[in-house]
Amino acid sequence: MPYWHDGGTGFAFWWIFPLFFGSLWLLLIGVVIWLAVRWSRLTGARRDGTDPMATLRDRFARGEIDADEYQQRLKVLGGR
Repeated sequence: MPYWHDGGTGFAFWWIFPLFFGSLWLLLIGVVIWLAVRWSRLTGARRDGTDPMATLRDRFARGEIDADEYQQRLKVLGGR
């Protein structure tokens, strides 16, 4: 007779494996989502699709700000 039919003394903790692997999948999905959010923040892109560095370069190119203000704002934004 197979061991799982021996009066209930077989593998009594079978329910741990689905919980473990379900938790593992949730953790993996959470890490992927966290990395995607972090990557999108690191690229500097905003939700509306505008890039602050590109906006600053455009304003400088149009002459709206001078070189000193451009350099100052570039430092604030974390550019070179």
